[in-house]
Amino acid sequence: MVTIDLSSLSVREANDALRAAAARGEDIDVINPDARHHIGVGLVHPVTVRVHGSAGYFCAGLSHGARFEVESNVGWGVGDSLYAGTVVVGGNAGAIAGVALRGGEVVVKGNVGSRAGQVMKDGTLLCCGNASFLAGYMMYGGRIIILGDSGERVGEDMSAGAIYVGGRVQSLGSDAKVETPSPDEEADVKAFLARHGIAFDGSFTKVVNAGTKLRYGVSEPIGRPQPHTVFSEGASYWNAKVVEDIRAKSLIGRYRIRGYGASKAVPHFSDIAIKVDPARVGAAGDPLAAVTLATTLGDRFGAAPLRLSMPVMIAPMSYGALSKSTKIALARASRLSDIVENTGEGGMLPEERAEARQLIYQCLSGRLGWNIHDMLKADALEIYISQGAKPGLGGQLMAKKVTRELAAIRGIPEGIDLRSPSRHPDIMGADDLVIKIEEFREATGYAKPISVKMGAGRVRDDIKIAYKDGFDFVQLDGMQGSTGAASTEVLENMGIPTLAALQEALDGLAEIDHKGDMPIVLMGGIKDGVDAVKALALGASAVAMGTAALIAGGCISCMQCHVGNCVVGIATQDPEHEARYKTEVQAQAMHRFFEAVRWQIAALTQALGHTDVRQLSRADLVALTPEAAAITGLPFDPAYRAVHEQLQSQVA
Repeated sequence: MVTIDLSSLSVREANDALRAAAARGEDIDVINPDARHHIGVGLVHPVTVRVHGSAGYFCAGLSHGARFEVESNVGWGVGDSLYAGTVVVGGNAGAIAGVALRGGEVVVKGNVGSRAGQVMKDGTLLCCGNASFLAGYMMYGGRIIILGDSGERVGEDMSAGAIYVGGRVQSLGSDAKVETPSPDEEADVKAFLARHGIAFDGSFTKVVNAGTKLRYGVSEPIGRPQPHTVFSEGASYWNAKVVEDIRAKSLIGRYRIRGYGASKAVPHFSDIAIKVDPARVGAAGDPLAAVTLATTLGDRFGAAPLRLSMPVMIAPMSYGALSKSTKIALARASRLSDIVENTGEGGMLPEERAEARQLIYQCLSGRLGWNIHDMLKADALEIYISQGAKPGLGGQLMAKKVTRELAAIRGIPEGIDLRSPSRHPDIMGADDLVIKIEEFREATGYAKPISVKMGAGRVRDDIKIAYKDGFDFVQLDGMQGSTGAASTEVLENMGIPTLAALQEALDGLAEIDHKGDMPIVLMGGIKDGVDAVKALALGASAVAMGTAALIAGGCISCMQCHVGNCVVGIATQDPEHEARYKTEVQAQAMHRFFEAVRWQIAALTQALGHTDVRQLSRADLVALTPEAAAITGLPFDPAYRAVHEQLQSQVA
């Protein structure tokens, strides 16, 4: 038995000592906890931890296999993303007890706060007292037992699982209904109670999903797929696209869904020119030997950084939106070009981890596929707040793509139209975000960089929060970024252009005297090394490419990403369609594309007279349109348009 005294240790020191003792197989007593946050997060050994007093936020979070016994009360998120094991709380629990539970048991002897069991996937959450409002909110599976009253709107938007209420069902949430449990179900619940020494003589009411919102009621009419280049054409007001959209909505009675990004024209990198004589490009010898491209990200707080051979990354794209074969090809291409792959929001594939030399693991609001083991395997962690194609909204994945294998990785029911929450269950504001970042750092021993992905909305304010809350770097996504599925209204009308997003981010950091102190990775319509040079010269530290990588790997831009019948095997989970995708062939194609991007960046940097990409600056650019000049503050010089077109032809 090891005793850890939190009156004389920081939580970081205590968790290091706790993990070391657990690795030796020793049980732990934690004394003087004083409601400190993050006690025991990230523990992955089957030992017993006794907390003598009260614990703060996320006690026992992100753990697997241990037994935690807390004498008194706990704060928010006890047992957050618990994979297996047991947590017993002698008193009350704050909000979101058992949030994102993936297995195991959380037993609260007293009352629980709001949203208990939010987005849980498996396991059992027991409340021996009363629950507050929204118990079981958006739960995907598992079991909640409430011996007292349910609280209001119990089972709101649950997809699966069951909630057993021994007291009053005060009110039902959206798409929830009441059933009578079977004798076997009631006996199983009472056996669980008996195993934990809890007496209960009453009966239970069972709350389950009513099944009215698991799938969209009416499918969209089948239309002839149009490539994005064709879809984006035409400036007439009542064009064929507008008429077709109106007719489709008259049939389905709701918003439409499609993949890809915004089709309307907005100021972009093509409205900026590089001040270089095209004749100088490649004229001074091999640019790859002359220019330093290596880039480091993520060492702002001492974590082991990401090391890129050039300032380019692969943008986050999930297994689910993309096929497994495509994710493997992306990971392989990232290794061949020595850059970084990102899991996107759907969990980590073992094959993806094996192929990628460096991999960012992304945490979505629904905690889909999120667990401590993959956190420890990752090279960096990323908190997804939103994306440029649909800022402020959660992800969507249509039922055809939610196969058994994908559902198992994400921890959700098979065959539902998946709509992820628009916000994280435990991040209500900037202060909560600080605590969440600290939880991830504690769980991984402060060894991994933590970034944030945010869609371009109120960038000037958001970037200040990101800096002050302690992210290592930001991935900033403009409205030209693409997605696997989103409402057309959102795609076309929400967010701000990538150019404006970068400038607002730089201005926001300058307002707090920290311009240049936190790296910004820019994404959203970056198509080649020419765009990358412009972004770097404006002030980005690196760029990320998604759509361009997919096109290099075989995408034909038919804008049917959401349907699940991608004819080239990229945006599908259908085995027959995916079989058309040749992983090795397309991985090599993407690798060749990234090598072309590498040459473009090096050649343009060299032609500008620089020997390092970090020497690129705004002095190397001019704006070709008044709009681009107004957004970026660059000098307006349309005389460079002819030079720009020649450069595009020569280099791109």
